[in-house]
Amino acid sequence: MYIFRYSMPAGEAHRSSCLTLHHSPIGKGSVDFFPSEGVSRNTLTTPGDCVVVRVKGAQASVLVTEFHPKNESNRIHLRIDKIDTSLSLAPPTVCTPVDADKHAENCELEFVGHIETRGDVSAQSGWLGNPDTALRLEGFSANWLRKPDGLDLAYLCRAGKGTEPQVGLAGAFIGTRRQAKPITSIAFALSGKNAADYELTGQVVFAGSPPLTISPDKELSGPNGTEQLVAIRVVVTPRAAQASSPASPWSDPETATIYRK
Repeated sequence: MYIFRYSMPAGEAHRSSCLTLHHSPIGKGSVDFFPSEGVSRNTLTTPGDCVVVRVKGAQASVLVTEFHPKNESNRIHLRIDKIDTSLSLAPPTVCTPVDADKHAENCELEFVGHIETRGDVSAQSGWLGNPDTALRLEGFSANWLRKPDGLDLAYLCRAGKGTEPQVGLAGAFIGTRRQAKPITSIAFALSGKNAADYELTGQVVFAGSPPLTISPDKELSGPNGTEQLVAIRVVVTPRAAQASSPASPWSDPETATIYRK
C-alpha cells in the first residue's frame, strides 16, 4: 500500500495545477484507489489531498497525469509514502526502556469523534467512545499532539458492506456527523519513511462484540460485518532500540589466531 499526496514546499505560492491517478496497463497486478475526503476521481487538486493505493497479486503500475493551466510552471510536488505492514520482517529487539521513554511523548495522539446522542467528544488516552454501550461512533479524526519526524497515521472506515471506504491521514475527519450512519469496518496503518521505527497497537469494539486487536494490515469489523463501531483505542510507540551484540573474542586477532585456506 502507498499514499500519493499533493505536497507544497514551505513558502511556495498555491498552484492551480492538479494531477490524477489511473491504473497503468503495465504489469499484471491489480490496483485499488481509496481517495481521501474531498478528492474526486482520484484527482489531487490542493496541497494535502491524498489517495491510498493498494497493489495486489503481482507487480503493477500507476499512471500519473498532470494538468497545468496556461502560464503556470509545470512543477507539481507529488509525495509517495509506502505503508509497511511487514511486521514479521522486523529484526528481533532487546528492550531499552530509557530510549523508549525518551521518545514516547513524541507520539501522543488526540482522537476527536462524533458519538450518537453525545455529539463531539475527545480523548487523549484510553477509549474514544464507550466499549460497554451500543452508542454509535459515527466519525472521528486523529490529531498529533506531538508528531515524530517521518511518521504519519493513516486510517480507513466504511459505513456498510460493499460501500466505498473513506481514507484519511492524521488531521482528517472520516465518517459522518448527525446522519445516524454507523461505521461497520475500520483499519489503521503507519506511513512515512520512519514508520518501521514505531509500533501501532490498540483495540476497536463493535456493538455486542468483544474488543478486536488492531492489526496494521487488516480491516476490522464485527462478526456479521454490520455491527456498528462504538469505541476505539489507538497507541503509537517507538520500537525498542536494538542492542548491539557483544564483540566476540574469537574475532579479535590478539585473542585468537585465524587460519584461512
